[in-house]
Amino acid sequence: MRVLALVLVAGCKLGGTGLPPGETVDAGIGASQCAATMANAPLAPADYSFEDALTAAPQNTWDATTPPVPGDPHYPGGHYRSLDPDSQGKTHPGCTVDGLSYTPASIAGYACAARDFPFPDGMVEDTTKPIVILIHGNSDTPDGWMPYVSPNPSSLGFPADSVARDQLGELLPAQGFRTIAVDMRTDKVDDPPSPENQDTGNTPLNEDHGWTVPIAEALIKAVATAYPDRQIDLIGFSLGATVQRDALRRLWVEWVNGTWDVNILSRVDHLIVASGANHGVSSFSECGANLTMRGTVTCEMGQRNQYTQTVFHRPLNGPPITSDAGGWWETPCADGDYAFGKRAACGNHTVAYTTITMKDLPDGTQQDEFVSESSSALNPPQCADNELDELTDFDTSGYFYNGYFRNHFGSARSAAGLMKILATLEN
Repeated sequence: MRVLALVLVAGCKLGGTGLPPGETVDAGIGASQCAATMANAPLAPADYSFEDALTAAPQNTWDATTPPVPGDPHYPGGHYRSLDPDSQGKTHPGCTVDGLSYTPASIAGYACAARDFPFPDGMVEDTTKPIVILIHGNSDTPDGWMPYVSPNPSSLGFPADSVARDQLGELLPAQGFRTIAVDMRTDKVDDPPSPENQDTGNTPLNEDHGWTVPIAEALIKAVATAYPDRQIDLIGFSLGATVQRDALRRLWVEWVNGTWDVNILSRVDHLIVASGANHGVSSFSECGANLTMRGTVTCEMGQRNQYTQTVFHRPLNGPPITSDAGGWWETPCADGDYAFGKRAACGNHTVAYTTITMKDLPDGTQQDEFVSESSSALNPPQCADNELDELTDFDTSGYFYNGYFRNHFGSARSAAGLMKILATLEN
């Protein structure tokens, strides 16, 4: 079992709500409230662009033995890797089906790995429903969407399952949803391992957005192209939350720039963000201190307890709603009209946004090991259903390092989190 090495200090005080004054993360939403709010959204602000803030990787591969040094022009971390061959003829090392323990999904135009979850006996695909794409978190695999039970539940130190519970990989097909999970191949990450007695390398196989987004983007595009008459629902957990948001932004930019004839935001019905770091994740700063993938991805998501907008978040979240709030671009097409500073940007289609996060403790600290209510919520609150799980709604399966991050995983694997996701998709 891999350890997620984005080390956080649990229980750090929050640095502001990330919401407009007077608003809470469970503020009511509705079409009229969202439309009225987005009527005030700024058009094409001069100092904000929806184009990529991260640049293309200078090369797709790294030697996996030499730690990067400041300013090394060959290090691909922090840059979008290409699925096409680079100048050395190398493609993205994570876009491969080599070494899988399962038969990969077969989707026209998609060469990377994904898991297609089967329908149970007696159930067939409901083609009137959207196709669901699942996007896993950091250091994880599609296993995160599947049942798990510890071989020794009594040893875990919390009330753990003794029988494996169905997860989204089983529950969604049982309701007729075709369900596909991207596999971002953490096992292929090419950063060096941690040196002896040091935690500066990448033994836990962290991935940054430059590694993950192109793979997720390719899957979304392939599904949208292969099934032109179907809608898509997206569910992203943890790192997968910002991965899916950025992949949609990049695909929408292709439509704006005329390099793809599909407006992807007109094809997405629901976007569910489970424990996502939309406004910071770490309670310390790794920027410049750790030059491997771990430091890169932490820097991209920002410092939760004193969050300031990061370079990665800038084209994703957009200009601030108020001086201490989230951005105007966090819920593109929630009103069916506005996205990334443009009107008439949605094909008259509305995207429904839902976030699910464990509620904070009464004193304002967070129990989730990585995110708080405000760092995970999407803005403006009138355009996103920011749902909260109770403090007891943790993942009882013992999945992922013996359940060490069970609070964080509760949004996507607890009974309460699963109920919220299923109810949202049936809306």
